[in-house]
Amino acid sequence: MQTNRLVALILTATLALAGCAVPTAGSSASSSAATSSATAASSSSSNVSSQQQKDWSKARVSYLGPEGTYTQEACQLFFGGQGTYLPQEDVAASVKAVLDGTTDYAVIPQENTIGGPIAEYLDEVVTHDNIGIVGEVELPISQNLLTKPGADLAGIKTVYSHKQGIAQGSEWLKKNLPNAEVIEVASTAEGARMASEAQGNDCAAIGSAAAAGVYGLEVAADNIQMSSANKTRFYVLSTQEPSKEPASRMAFLASGKASDLGKLLEDVKSAGATVVTVHDRPRKTELGEYTYLVECSNMGFDAYDTLTKDNQAFVFRYLGSFDVR
Repeated sequence: MQTNRLVALILTATLALAGCAVPTAGSSASSSAATSSATAASSSSSNVSSQQQKDWSKARVSYLGPEGTYTQEACQLFFGGQGTYLPQEDVAASVKAVLDGTTDYAVIPQENTIGGPIAEYLDEVVTHDNIGIVGEVELPISQNLLTKPGADLAGIKTVYSHKQGIAQGSEWLKKNLPNAEVIEVASTAEGARMASEAQGNDCAAIGSAAAAGVYGLEVAADNIQMSSANKTRFYVLSTQEPSKEPASRMAFLASGKASDLGKLLEDVKSAGATVVTVHDRPRKTELGEYTYLVECSNMGFDAYDTLTKDNQAFVFRYLGSFDVR
């Protein structure tokens, strides 16, 4: 019964979000890069359409559980409600399930508008050499204060949520529940579950309306996040060979010195591509050396190949080309 309610809520959101636009191509600076970039741009629309029509019915997907997380919503959106979704205790377990063959894909949060990148989740991509990116979801996030039905807001003493939910709702909490104890848990849905199972009505959670439906809570205050533009970017990971086909996005890792990063990014721009995001993780060699996760739009594989040859100060790892839902 709870699962049916969740699916109905998520599929409604999926229909509303299905028309999201993908980034348009930028101009190119060299003929070879221009050819590659133009191919990527002209093919992205048909690739998204093809992805939407793909049969995912046999897909096994691991995600940060329990039932009712935003990550589950991202799964529903990317796979169109098809396949089997297997909730995991944490993101590391989600990725491990792909690595050991228990699942075919893992969907993991990567960064949020307000909370920023999530370092330990990025590390799951960086540290596993046989993990690649096959898709991305940009999900609008509406954080809500969830309580038991009839609970008095003034009586709330404890609030549970994932650290991103806490960060996104921190200003609201300071203003409306300044004396409440805020406890970080593994996911927003885990917080909702804990609030629902607590004795009395003095516990609450920050999470989705879908989670409220799953755990028998009600939305006591909606849209408590700091920004109405709040979104989370999710990666869809797999151990399959990373695609080199033209798509709306491409990602790669580049490990090297911070002093060489400027040239690398200039070369990306010269290839006619646009940098979507750059994240750094310590290389654990010496100060000033990092592994950069770089995501671009309007960049073909040939342009990436040229980039690696022109920037030999870095060690590269290709993560794949993919589309955004």
